[in-house]
Amino acid sequence: MYNKPIYVLLVEDSPSDARLQHHRFSRLDREKWQLVHVESLTQAINHCNEFTFDVVLLDLNLPDSDGLETVVEFRAAVPNIPVIVLTGSDDDELALQAISQGTQDYLCKDKITIPLLVRTIYHAIEREQILKQLLESERRFRAVFNQTFQFMALLTPEGTVLEMNQTALEFSKVKQEDYVGLSLWETNAWNYSTASQNWLKIAIAKARHGHLVREEVQIRSAEEAIIWIDFSLKPLTDETGKIVLLIEEGREISGRKEREMNARQQAEAEINRVWEQEQELNQIKLNFVSMVSHEFRTPLTTIQTSNHLLEQYYKILPKDKVETYHTSIKKAVSRIANILDDALVIGKTVSRKLEFEPAPLNLVTFCDNLVADHQPQVSNNCQIVFTHQGQCNQVYMDKNLLQQIINNLLSNGIKFSFEGSTVNFELSCHNERATFCIQDQGIGIPPEDLDRVFESFYRASNVGNIRGTGLGLSIVKKAVDLHGGQILLESQIGVGTNVQFTLPINLHK
Repeated sequence: MYNKPIYVLLVEDSPSDARLQHHRFSRLDREKWQLVHVESLTQAINHCNEFTFDVVLLDLNLPDSDGLETVVEFRAAVPNIPVIVLTGSDDDELALQAISQGTQDYLCKDKITIPLLVRTIYHAIEREQILKQLLESERRFRAVFNQTFQFMALLTPEGTVLEMNQTALEFSKVKQEDYVGLSLWETNAWNYSTASQNWLKIAIAKARHGHLVREEVQIRSAEEAIIWIDFSLKPLTDETGKIVLLIEEGREISGRKEREMNARQQAEAEINRVWEQEQELNQIKLNFVSMVSHEFRTPLTTIQTSNHLLEQYYKILPKDKVETYHTSIKKAVSRIANILDDALVIGKTVSRKLEFEPAPLNLVTFCDNLVADHQPQVSNNCQIVFTHQGQCNQVYMDKNLLQQIINNLLSNGIKFSFEGSTVNFELSCHNERATFCIQDQGIGIPPEDLDRVFESFYRASNVGNIRGTGLGLSIVKKAVDLHGGQILLESQIGVGTNVQFTLPINLHK
């Protein structure tokens, strides 16, 4: 069956089992059968790296490896040599597991006969050869057909056609045998001019030396028309890095006019979007000017009055009065800064410059701190009550956006609540989502205003002289959207408003 010697590597640490195998092989033709014996997996791998064996007889239980892990480690290090497992137990399940890990066969030591051993070795070698052929065939098949929407061909590194896919055959209106064996530049698509053939020869030479070639070129169609294609040549290497194949791909680009038209339409749509964005920004500017003239008047008056009193009477004013005026100035400046910050956030959302930047956050501590910052600023004796449940300590959210959300909702809850009432702030974390609920006991929002409360600069019709910019809920909605969350607002006149929003805990982690 085989004219050349068969080299067998025996991996066996049992001296008695090894002697038995040596005895069996000694009864065979010694010129044809060459047996090498090692006692460990490491030695086996080293020997296979230094010498080419035809088959390996592998004991599963070795000094440096045990059980199926022996097969796994050996196949990982030496994938191209057929393996026959030797074991002292006749275990069908173990045999199946060993074969599933890439071995060719399985022999129970106490049932081995010389004819069985020889037959098993021959079969293992044959199966390994067939497997290699199948793997090579599959590799070529995948290389050709993994992108069947384009016409493709497999070439030798010298440019000879080995195979064409169905799309290429239909495009050229030829049979496989018409082109296989021809140089690509000899085919109908390229042989219409010397210039095109010379260009293709140079491209193949580049690809043969490892370069990717891609160019828009002209070829001849089956209808004898000269058309433009997007053409490429890609070198394909084997496990050693040697270039063994060239993959030729092409697609017709005669429909470019249609694509250019689509590109123009997209450009016009983008221009319209930018124009609409500019219009919205202009409207924001107008609304901002109107709002500034109203909302800045009170804090500016406070600053001006307090500063005048300090300048005129600083030396005779009691210390607590001086501190009061300083506090009034700080609050007024803070009020102006908050208004400007809100306006900047709205401007960024319109111009799409407001970014979502999540980071690790202790949500309970974060909310506690925000409540602590707000409580001293309350002027209507309201109390903020914060409660939480669930695992909220470590989440992944945008700290700045979340601060905008909670600050605006707490500020609204306090501002529109009745004297001495309670603003309840509840936090619940379950199923990878955090739910925030802020409920006040105040004037509420008229039903006819509920659909518009998230619009920039819009204020409910019943706010009266309560100060505000109409930006808070608009900022809240945009920040919730950037988190990929949801928000729900319910309100009843004279009872209060309940705002609930839910955010993913680990978004984009």
